[in-house]
Amino acid sequence: MTGVLLAGSSALAHEFSGAHGTVAVDWTAPNISRVISSGYGDSFGMEAWARMGFPEPVEVDGRQCIDGSYLLFDVDDDFAFDIDETVTIEFLFDRTRSSGFWISYDRNVISEPLQEVVFDDSDEQWQMQTVTLERARFANRGESGSDFGIAAPDGLWYGDPEKNHRIVLCDLEISRANSTVSPGETGELILTVNDENGKTTPARVGLYDETGRMPLPSDGALTIHNYDDRTKQVFLRETHGKIAPWPHDNRHFFYTDGEYSANLPAGTYTLVVSKGPEYLLDGTTVEISEGDATTVEVSLSRWSNMPAAGWYSGDDHVHMTRTPADNASINAVMRAEDVHVTNLLQMGNPYDTHFTQYAFGTDGRYLQGNHALVPGVEDPRTAVRGHTISMNIREVFRPADRYLRYDQIFGAYREQGGMSGYAHVAGRLFNVERGLALDVPLGAIEFVEVLQDGVLETELWYEFLNLGFSLIPTAGSDFPYLSAPGGERNYVYVGDKFSVDSWYASLRDQRTFVTNGPLLEFTVDGQPMGSHIQVTAGGEVHVRATATLKPDIEKLDRIELVVHGDVVARSDKATADNSLTLDYTIDVSSGIWVAVRAYGVDQAVAHTAPVYITTGGGFEKSAAIAAIASRMIARLGEFDSVEADARLELESWSVAEPLNNMLLEQKLQILERVDEARAVYVRMLDQP
Repeated sequence: MTGVLLAGSSALAHEFSGAHGTVAVDWTAPNISRVISSGYGDSFGMEAWARMGFPEPVEVDGRQCIDGSYLLFDVDDDFAFDIDETVTIEFLFDRTRSSGFWISYDRNVISEPLQEVVFDDSDEQWQMQTVTLERARFANRGESGSDFGIAAPDGLWYGDPEKNHRIVLCDLEISRANSTVSPGETGELILTVNDENGKTTPARVGLYDETGRMPLPSDGALTIHNYDDRTKQVFLRETHGKIAPWPHDNRHFFYTDGEYSANLPAGTYTLVVSKGPEYLLDGTTVEISEGDATTVEVSLSRWSNMPAAGWYSGDDHVHMTRTPADNASINAVMRAEDVHVTNLLQMGNPYDTHFTQYAFGTDGRYLQGNHALVPGVEDPRTAVRGHTISMNIREVFRPADRYLRYDQIFGAYREQGGMSGYAHVAGRLFNVERGLALDVPLGAIEFVEVLQDGVLETELWYEFLNLGFSLIPTAGSDFPYLSAPGGERNYVYVGDKFSVDSWYASLRDQRTFVTNGPLLEFTVDGQPMGSHIQVTAGGEVHVRATATLKPDIEKLDRIELVVHGDVVARSDKATADNSLTLDYTIDVSSGIWVAVRAYGVDQAVAHTAPVYITTGGGFEKSAAIAAIASRMIARLGEFDSVEADARLELESWSVAEPLNNMLLEQKLQILERVDEARAVYVRMLDQP
């Protein structure tokens, strides 16, 4: 597909690369070795979105300046590398085209020290702005090895595309306090992590000195595929709405395959080891003595053993470029988070693909024990009608002449035995409502990603359930864009013997729940989640549900029983072991769907797939059909006037022209599909 698109486009004036759309910037300053930019940036909590284009050189009153949305700076390592001190930067801006900026940097302890600078009103041509960076580190831990970055006032992810997306920088001068203390004598740490059976096991590790600083991980740490970078450490975000818990202010961590060694400055360290929601977090203090080797053996304890009960976890949304040589390290990272099935998604758009997978189908699978890497795609993917996921496919299908006819692509994947659905339903991103309104009534998709970035979004899902459509709930981390791998996951009941194929088959049967921590049990008359039960009108069914939550995550707050989207029963008296149980009898007069959800006191959340109960007809909510179907018809009406707006596309730097051409050429096909979907909703409105 790529070869027939964007020939001669202005987007190719820049040699951008990767999912970030990284470009080199031809601009220099003292003690800065490189300046780069990207179309979508992600460094130090500054998620930039250069919707108005890449930086361009400009001359202002004889000064060589750079005009752009987002700039990253790699400090010369000979000037400063892995320091811990105050750094001062003096920026010179052309204030006639700059009203302020965001800045963030590689800082010790604090992972996302994002701050905003707003210029005072003035008629002056120039703005000299001094920024003080406390506990700067400059260890090349940002995007493409950068150390600090600046962005225009509305150049961030959540910025208004109609407002100021440019700054004009004409000079900067960086100076150090030169107060970094020499690390002094070192000793060796030899760390082994064992599972509950005494076997060495991969794990997530945090290691922090008395000031909260994490020493740079040694080569013994696992390599993490973070966009196009290969790094040894990542961090848990705390600038998003829901914050994943971690027992230390420093939210950087690394992964080990179970054995790790490093030379460390002598001193006292806090060691934190975790392995997903089923293992208790382990924390201890480690003393490193000069010239000595300190051996530490951590034996992890289980809080729960879901595989022993037939349940295996999966993350439906992970992006990591992969060759066969990467399999072992990626699998070890996912084992460290205790994710059994990792859907590694090659990500596409109307122009190209990123996070390439070397093979699909069984040739692309990698299995170690009960932990599998399985290739899939997040593609097709536009803001015209949403981002989509197809899992467990045999080969990629990207027809340029039908790219916006999502249903035909989903149909091809279904013939391969794959499953397709919409991503980012949690968060309602990229006009996903529009795509769902079109594809759900015509049976094109099977699942909706309702849990992501700590957010459970049920309204859209519930609307379709109440119309009588059965949709599977899924969850995904969207690493590296949002959560750490496995931050959100599905548990799927497989039974006594795990296999990749049985996991997907059970997911399709909706024997599943989504979670970022709580573990759920749920039956209706003894039948599991996803079941279809026929009862006599006027009869009753008995619901039993249990929620448990590892106490080092947080305390359970409540468990709720949902019928047709309404809470009909709840329990909020957690036991000493942080569990909740709900028993309830439902009188059934007509078809219903029922499900269970659970919440912690802060960010923990989980939701089961429904159980569908019928009395001879469907399970829809009759009283709500008219209002919901009318909303869906209104959403379909948006296709009549929809336009390709590159500012809404994540890879806006490359997709504008091909997407616009596709929409012009394929809009009539889409509108034909719209008419079919509208007819389904109209029939619902006509029903008595």
